[in-house]
Amino acid sequence: MAVTIVVENGSREKLEELRRYAEKIGLELKTIKDDDVTKIIAKPRENSKRSLIKAVSYRFYQSFVVSPLIIYVLTGNPVLGLKFGVLEVLVKIPAYYLFERIWARIRYGYKK
Repeated sequence: MAVTIVVENGSREKLEELRRYAEKIGLELKTIKDDDVTKIIAKPRENSKRSLIKAVSYRFYQSFVVSPLIIYVLTGNPVLGLKFGVLEVLVKIPAYYLFERIWARIRYGYKK
């Protein structure tokens, strides 16, 4: 989802302030200059590296905390829970990463 900010030309300080703030909060900026105004188009900047880090951290949390706890509660066997967690990491990290990258390309649900 992109946000367009319109600034009157000549407000150079305001443009620089907006750029610094946008960079700080992780937005990608594109500037378009017309006759009397400058349009700054800002959109979230999320790349595949971020998706990979999210996938790995989420999976480790789920596989080594949540799932082993559930397996232990159901079976009383903590070793079985940890074995299941290792298997989950090997299968679900690539699956989640692929899922994230597919959804990064889908524009459904964004306001225009």
